[in-house]
Formats: sequence, structure tokens, C-alpha cells
Amino acid sequence: MDTETLDRIVSNSKKQLQWVGRFKKKRHLFRQLKSIDREYFIAIKGVRGVGKTVLMLQIAKETQDAVYFSADSTPVKRFSIYDIVRELSALGFKNIFIDEIHRKPEWDVDVKSIYDEHEVRLIFSGSSALDITRTTSDLSRRVVMKELRPVSLREYVNIKKGYEISPISFYDILKNRALFARKYADVKDYYTEYMQYGGTLYPKRGFREAMENSIRKVILQDMSSLRDVNIKYETDIYKLLYLIASSQPFNVNYSSIANVLEISKTMAIRIVKDMESTGLITAIFPCKKQGVNVKKEPKIYLMVPLRHLFFPEVTDSRRGAAREEFFVNHVKDVCYVKGKRGEKLPDFRFENTTIEVGGETKGRYQHADYIATDGLSCTGNRIPLFLFGFVY
Repeated sequence: MDTETLDRIVSNSKKQLQWVGRFKKKRHLFRQLKSIDREYFIAIKGVRGVGKTVLMLQIAKETQDAVYFSADSTPVKRFSIYDIVRELSALGFKNIFIDEIHRKPEWDVDVKSIYDEHEVRLIFSGSSALDITRTTSDLSRRVVMKELRPVSLREYVNIKKGYEISPISFYDILKNRALFARKYADVKDYYTEYMQYGGTLYPKRGFREAMENSIRKVILQDMSSLRDVNIKYETDIYKLLYLIASSQPFNVNYSSIANVLEISKTMAIRIVKDMESTGLITAIFPCKKQGVNVKKEPKIYLMVPLRHLFFPEVTDSRRGAAREEFFVNHVKDVCYVKGKRGEKLPDFRFENTTIEVGGETKGRYQHADYIATDGLSCTGNRIPLFLFGFVY
């Protein structure tokens, strides 16, 4: 590597570390990543715009002998990860932060070689589709993989509105819902804004353009790590996003996707899995029943704020779908309760707790343990929906 390119990497790293000083608030993963044993490399995956670059730079700023570069930047395109890291190591950098590592061919082979030499430590980021268990280099024993999830309501108001709210566990929310509803009543006023501009940290001005560009890059660049993306495949993905945004979650299934896109059901399943890998959608499967073979057709939800991006006009049906979307975007590992046709059952189950999601007038005929609603009411088994935005 020539001296000029190396100087540009180091110079740009200094500028980036100085620039990140303006961001005082930190995402939920910051402390977890700082506590990981130095024996391991760290991989951070997540959808575009959720703050992976800022998070890495914040950690780098607090780390000695640290340097940062993006694997997708023009000056380094002609060099391998291995060659760049060796040169930076020779300059005394022992902690090397690499953004967009998935954009480099054979990056996993280079990471394994670097790890085996035990000269530096790597902290790197990639798309949500990044999967170290699928690499040919067996990185799972060497690299700790963490996902930076979309920005939660709690993080949104902390970063954008100056709040200082700590995460609250799912069961603490249930137990102390009246206390938290009183304490954080004003946060509910930001729910609508969050559904329009949350999930990522793009500024409001130019938000739509930034999100559209992000989706385009996810499809054309990130998904290319999963399979070849041709014009037909790209078009199908946009059609599917529109279909999900315009439909109720239970109306979108593998068969309806296959019909709309004019593809086989097998290909429909593949596209859904690919899109879930990128973080653009979340597929929620039915809860298992003991001794019953439940048909595994998922309910499909969009990442916040994609529904509003496609349909800014809010209707009652879209508002209902958005409520469920808010819940499943914050509470992981839920399943939906599947019953017989016409049977009134709760929407979701988390471990042994059932939750019905609805408006302020939602009734109790689904016999849910709790009803998550728009308002602040905590009477009976009601709980304000917005409180679930504090779980991470």
C-alpha cells in the first residue's frame, strides 16, 4: 500500500473521531460492546441508518491506539482488508474499526487470518444480512456478533428530545404500568412522530429521500450477499414492500405473495427470508400448540417507519396495523396466537403472557392477559402501548 493512501486513512480517521464528539447520547449496545473480552473480535450488524457508524466511532474515541476506515471508501477499494490492517498495525494501531466490511470480497478469510496472527483487534460493521455462521472461515469462535436493532421509542426521545430514560424490562412494564404511565405521560405525545421518523436516526429534513436511498442500497448492495439481484428480483421486493404496507398483517401470506408477484410459493418464502435478513421486515410465526401441528404462515410486519413512508395518509386500518408493528418492532421473540376461523383470541404471546393490541375502546372479548392501547389508561388489564417502546 502506498504512503499517500495510508495517510488519507489515518487523516480521515482523526476527522471522524473528532466529528463523532458532537453525539453525546449512545445507543443501547454501547455498554455491551465495551464489556466484551478483548480476546474476541466484534461484529455489529444492522439495517442502514440505525447508527452503526456513530456507535463504532464512539467506542473508538474511548479506545487507545484506535483507527477507523470504511471498507467501501474509494481510497481503499483496490486493497484487501488484510493488507490495510497489516499496514495500520505497522503504524502502531492495535484497535482497528472497519465499517461496511461486507462490501469487500473474501472479507471473512482476511478476518480469520488477522485473528490468527494476534497482532490487532478488529471491530467491524456490516448489513443486517451479515452472518458469520455462514462464512467459509468459521468465524463464530473468534467473533462476537451483535445486532444494532432499529432505534426504539426510548432511544428516539433520548437522542432527539433530550430525555434520560433507561431501558425497562417487559415484566417491569407490566407490573408498574400505572407508575410509568404517570411518569412518562408526555412521551406518548411523540408516538406519532416516532412512527413517521423513528427506527433510524436520519434528520427530519430530507428523511424521505434518505429512507428511499437506504432501501435501494439494502436491495442492490446488502441483498447481493445473499443471492444475485436482477431487475426482476429488485422489482419483486418493491412490490412486496408495497403489498405489506397496504395490507393488514394477516392478509399477507406466502400464497398471496406468490400470486401478486407471479412467482412460485417456494420463491415467495425465499424472498420473505431474504428481506427479514436485511431487517426491512419482521415475520412473526404462530405460537406452537402442544400436540398440534400449526401451519407456519407468518404475519409480516415492516420496520418502523416504512408503512408511513409508503402511505403517509393514516386510515383506521393502517393505524391498527401500525400499532401491531410498533409492538413487534420492540418486543422480540413474540408469536401470534392462531385459532379457528372466527375465534376471538389475543394478538400475541410473549413467553406465557398474552397481549392484545388495539385502540382506546378495545374490548376484553379476546381474553388477553393484557390489552395494550393508545391511551394512558391502566384500569383493569389495560396498559399504554407506548410503554413497550422502552424495553431496549
